[in-house]
Amino acid sequence: MPSRLCWTWSVDLSASEPNRHGLQDLILGTVEHYDWYEFRLFLISLRRTSFRGHICLFVGPGISRGTIRKIRRYDVEVVPYGVAFPFVTDPHEDAPKSLPKPIYIFNYRHFLYYDYLLKHGRKFRNVLLSDVRDVAFQQAPFEGPVSDAIHVAMENPDIPVGACPWTSQWLLAGYAPEVLERLKDKDMSCAGTTLAPVKHMMRYLELMLAEIAGMKDAFTCADQAAHNLLLHEGKLDPIEKLRNFEGPILTVGTEPRYKLNEKKELVNRDGSTIAIIHQYDRHPELLRLLEKRTIPSVWKRSASRAALRFKRRMRSLRSLVLRHVPK
Repeated sequence: MPSRLCWTWSVDLSASEPNRHGLQDLILGTVEHYDWYEFRLFLISLRRTSFRGHICLFVGPGISRGTIRKIRRYDVEVVPYGVAFPFVTDPHEDAPKSLPKPIYIFNYRHFLYYDYLLKHGRKFRNVLLSDVRDVAFQQAPFEGPVSDAIHVAMENPDIPVGACPWTSQWLLAGYAPEVLERLKDKDMSCAGTTLAPVKHMMRYLELMLAEIAGMKDAFTCADQAAHNLLLHEGKLDPIEKLRNFEGPILTVGTEPRYKLNEKKELVNRDGSTIAIIHQYDRHPELLRLLEKRTIPSVWKRSASRAALRFKRRMRSLRSLVLRHVPK
């Protein structure tokens, strides 16, 4: 990738460059049933930072060719996948030979990531597994030091596992009730952003896939249940807990308040800029702020919102028509 892409933006891409062994940092994500306008902040905001590592997005059959073309404009490797196991045409020989059926994307995405690292992991140094639709960047995600551990993103400490209706439901769907009873008072971690050196990320994905394979229901139970179970049973150790307003990741969804600096950036308690903002769309005013910063043109923001509303109407109409088509 060139050091400057002047036709899109002008930034110094000196950070996150390959180390002396030629290893890059890597970001992996999955998109399906989304339009470009629904997740564009992820790529636009990332490319406005100093990150110059590798980005790979797995795209499902519900992603249009036009959206794929827009993704590739941001120097992203696009890997198509299907809806049936093994999802990719050439799985690595050491990848799992089966997964539960049915299985939801939140769970089988770990197979895609593990397969990719089996094939290409030796090229990379650190890995960020990230949700895409509701994640934005204010700084390069690997700008600070990455310790020799699995870095897990912690959520609002006032809402433990048992107080979160979603995580509680997922645990009950995938495990016996006593598992929720054991975890209900534990701090909750979000499975949507996890960071680690490659060797630890491989271990994390192996543990996650083994846990998912044993779920009662791998379609209704999301990966966050397995993620928290492994975390609080100590199976992910060594770990580093990235707490809100204290590190590079802010899972802001259930936080009642946040702090901005003079540049309108979200900051930690010590005033440092937070690199990764997750679940920003739960706060309408924060969504507007990030959109305005990432897409300064009022016309472009308005046109994007109008296009998204139109495409959502078309999807709803298509679904309605399909429900009434005689079989």
